[in-house]
Amino acid sequence: MHRLLLLAAVLLAGCGGASAPALLEPPKQVRGGWTLSSATPPTETFPLALQPAQSWRTTYSGPQDVTATFYRFNSNTEAFEALQKWKKAPGEITFHDGAFLVVIPPQEVPRQATGDFAEGVMAAIP
Repeated sequence: MHRLLLLAAVLLAGCGGASAPALLEPPKQVRGGWTLSSATPPTETFPLALQPAQSWRTTYSGPQDVTATFYRFNSNTEAFEALQKWKKAPGEITFHDGAFLVVIPPQEVPRQATGDFAEGVMAAIP
């Protein structure tokens, strides 16, 4: 009986509301040698009805300098929904991790370096 109650308690705990994101801004360091050098509000408006809580256009210095736009949503679910609705441009890398939607536009950086940067960002977001 006690095991059944414990199982029920664990299951109910998992049904709680969305938890707050662990990271509230773009990571300062990204695995692979990238360091955040600037983060400013983007000049363009967010193209979807679902709006992020915050957004940044970033530049990271590293093996290859990389620019990316980070959109932070109130939950992982909202970020995933935004990714599903995002209209990806040719050559653009777009992914979500945690409460972030990250967009890396096409740039004069080798594709391998942008892929390494994206993997590093995913490792940096808890």
